[in-house]
Amino acid sequence: MREFGDAPSVNRRRFLQGATAAGITAAAGCLGGGGGGDGRVPMDVEEWPPEDIESNLNMWNWYDSWAEWAIDAFGDEFDVQVSNSGYSSPDQWYSQLEADNSDIDNIAATTNWVERSINNDFLHELPVDIMPAWENITDRIKEASSYQQDGSVYAVPESLVLYPLTYNDEYFDEAPSSWGVLWDEEHEGNICMWDNATVSCQIAAMYTGQDPIQPDDYDEIEEVLVQQKPLLQTYWGDYQQGMSLFVNEDVVAGPLTMGRTYTARFQEGAPVHYTAPDEGAMYTSDLFVIPKGAPNPMASLQFTNWASETENAAKLFETMGYQPAVDISDELSEEDAEFTNWPDDWNLVFSETLSDEVRSRYDEIWTAVKAA
Repeated sequence: MREFGDAPSVNRRRFLQGATAAGITAAAGCLGGGGGGDGRVPMDVEEWPPEDIESNLNMWNWYDSWAEWAIDAFGDEFDVQVSNSGYSSPDQWYSQLEADNSDIDNIAATTNWVERSINNDFLHELPVDIMPAWENITDRIKEASSYQQDGSVYAVPESLVLYPLTYNDEYFDEAPSSWGVLWDEEHEGNICMWDNATVSCQIAAMYTGQDPIQPDDYDEIEEVLVQQKPLLQTYWGDYQQGMSLFVNEDVVAGPLTMGRTYTARFQEGAPVHYTAPDEGAMYTSDLFVIPKGAPNPMASLQFTNWASETENAAKLFETMGYQPAVDISDELSEEDAEFTNWPDDWNLVFSETLSDEVRSRYDEIWTAVKAA
C-alpha cells in the first residue's frame, strides 16, 4: 500500500478489523417549535429517554429515500410531525447556520463540514454516554469520523461513504486497476467525470502519484484534467444524473458513489460494479448533528439515537446502498454482503478537511479546466 506523505491512508485489512469484523457496517420545513421553546439543550438530558420531546422535527438529510421512510417510521413511533429538506450542496445548510439557524433541527453532514461547524461553534454537544444506540457505532467508523473536540462529542456517525471508480462490468473483463482508465483514448466518449472541483482534482492527484490532501504539483493536476476533457462524454453535476449515465449505459467508467452504484445495480438492473484503483480511493463519513438554534432539539436528539438502532440503520443500506455506521451484518443478504465486501488490500485515503490554500487552488484549477 502506498502512503501519501502524512495523509491517513488506510489499509482496508486494518479498517475491517473493526468495521466488518464486527459486521459490515427546497426549503427548510419550518414547522416551529411545537412545545420546544423551554430552553433545553441536548446536554441537559441526564437520563434516557429525554422527556417531553417536541412534536415537530425539521431534518436536512440528503439520503432522500431513507429520509422519506424515516418521516413516517419515526413520526409514527414518537408522535412527531417530521419534514425533510433534501439538499445538493452542504453550503445550503451551512449558510443558515452562519445566519443564526432557527429552522433546522437535524443535519446529515459530511465530515469536513462537521469539522468546520464544530470549529465555528455551530453545533450542540451531544450526551452520547447515555444514548443507548451510541454503542452500536463500530469503533473503526468512530475512528474514521471527526465528531469531537476537546473530549466533547458533537456528532454521531451515520454512514461510511466511499468514492470509488464505477465501471460497466459487461464492458470490462475485470475491474480497472487504475484511474488511468479515465485517460485512455480507447474509451473516448464513453467515460465521465464529476463536475466537482475537489473530487476531480483529487482523482487527478492520485492518478499522477500525488497526495490528494496536500498535492505538490498543481500544474500537473490541471494539465492532465485538460488533457482528459476531450475524451469525456460529459461532466455530471448531481448524483441522479451521474447514476443515469451508467443505467442508460451512456458511459462505461467514471466516479460515482458506492451508494448510487448499488442503486444502479440492484434497483435499476444496470451492469455496474465499483473498485478502488491501485492509486487509491477517497472515503469519508456522514454524521448526524444538531445545530445550535434548532427549534426542536429534544426531538432531534431522540431521532439521532433512533436512526442508529440496527433495524433503522439497515434501512439506510436497503434504500440507499450506503454502509451505515452500525453493524448490520445480520440484516444483509448474501448478494448484498458480497457487494459490500471490499478487498483487504484496497488503498483508502480519508478525506480530511482541505486547507484553505488547497481548496482554493483546486477551485482555480477546475475553473480553468472547465473553460479550456
